[in-house]
Amino acid sequence: MSFLTDKGKEQLKDFALFVIKELGIEKSPTIAIQNGRKKLITTANYDYTKENKIIKVNAHKRALVDVMRSLAHELTHHKQFEQGRLKVQPPDIGGEIEDEANAKAGQFIKMYAKKD
Repeated sequence: MSFLTDKGKEQLKDFALFVIKELGIEKSPTIAIQNGRKKLITTANYDYTKENKIIKVNAHKRALVDVMRSLAHELTHHKQFEQGRLKVQPPDIGGEIEDEANAKAGQFIKMYAKKD
């Protein structure tokens, strides 16, 4: 993650641990912060179809808070998977699963800002 400052890396790691704890995630997925989209269609993705669950987030030319929001969104999808609620790929826009991930991501950003 040489494209992030050392301080940014530490904040992102701390934020990830904060969200994982708040969501009560049982087994953390692999988290990959990318310098560019590479194979991502959007800014972030959660792949729950493989045994090793992975979250990929594009951080290239994005504000740290936006990267954090994307990470929280995808971690919320991971929790939904752990709960057995994420059985098929949700639509990119709207629907219960996607709306919850968007709302939770915003909540975690506000909660973390008050904490930090």
